[in-house]
Amino acid sequence: MPTLVPLNIRRTADGTEAFTDTVDLDTLTPKARAFAEAIHASAGHRPIGILCATGKTKGDAPNYAWRYGTGPEADTIATQPVTTVIRPTALRADSVTPPEEWLERQAHGLAHDVYPIAGSRDSLTTLDERVPSADAARDDRCLSLDTVRSYLADTHQLVMSPTGWSLLWKVGHLPEPRHHALDGRLPLWHVDDIDAYAARTYDRWTISQVADHLGYTGKSANGSARKQMSRWGLEAVGRAPGRGGESLFAADQVQAAHAARPGKGRHGAARSGGGRFA
Repeated sequence: MPTLVPLNIRRTADGTEAFTDTVDLDTLTPKARAFAEAIHASAGHRPIGILCATGKTKGDAPNYAWRYGTGPEADTIATQPVTTVIRPTALRADSVTPPEEWLERQAHGLAHDVYPIAGSRDSLTTLDERVPSADAARDDRCLSLDTVRSYLADTHQLVMSPTGWSLLWKVGHLPEPRHHALDGRLPLWHVDDIDAYAARTYDRWTISQVADHLGYTGKSANGSARKQMSRWGLEAVGRAPGRGGESLFAADQVQAAHAARPGKGRHGAARSGGGRFA
């Protein structure tokens, strides 16, 4: 039997509720299910405030010992999670977005270590009772594409443009999604796979080396290579030392993109799911 719950997540322009969506919790990923449970538990089944754990404990704070001291009581406090309250923007009343899609995108738009644990009594007070799926949501460490790109930039200082991601995905250079939500329409990448990609071993080429690999010669070679990097959406991963140090690019990304150019003998890896994620 499906687990159906009412959620008032659509609002008219003047802020009044328009109508109620009924959602089957069993169709959702664990993180989205906990998100829905928190809304359902909140006053009026509205997204007025979702209490989330942040993946950190109070003991992680650098001034913890100064604030709480030491001893058994302080040790207990140290294990308590650090929380935050998010207040998502409700769907427009006339939106054609299904409630399940809104829930999945909201949930997996959170950082990988942030997950819903409770709803709210009102706009200022959260509830004490944890939602049933909180523990499962904690283990759901998957990210949507936009969150993947933010995570790479914030955690690994690797900037990935939408164009660059789309190209590298098409040619089979990026990690596969670990899961697909919404009947396969929403790919989700596990943070461990993204970490492994960021930690891979690769050479860093100067723009001169990129130009040489792409076959550009003459005085305009470096300029032509820069234009090609821009067209591909491939961002520099650093800069060579010295005042005149050239931008550095990930050699494996350049090689993958170049190998897939027309006439280069490679046209992207075949994929069961097909399509590009941009």
